[in-house]
Amino acid sequence: MNIHQTKLKVESSKEILLQTILKNRENLDTNLITYAIKNFVKNHEIYNNEKKRLLDVISETRK
Repeated sequence: MNIHQTKLKVESSKEILLQTILKNRENLDTNLITYAIKNFVKNHEIYNNEKKRLLDVISETRK
C-alpha cells in the first residue's frame, strides 16, 4: 500500500466519523461513534507510520 492509498483511507475514515456523529447527534449511539473514532485513529497511525518510513527512505538516499 502506498502513502496516497493510506491517506485516502484516513480521509475516508474521517468522513465516516463525522457522518456517524452528525447522523446520531439527537440520539448519540456511543458504540457507533467509538467504532468510528477507533477506525480513524488506526488509519491515521498507519498513514503517519508510512509517511515517516518514506521520509526516512528519502533522507537515506540523499546521504
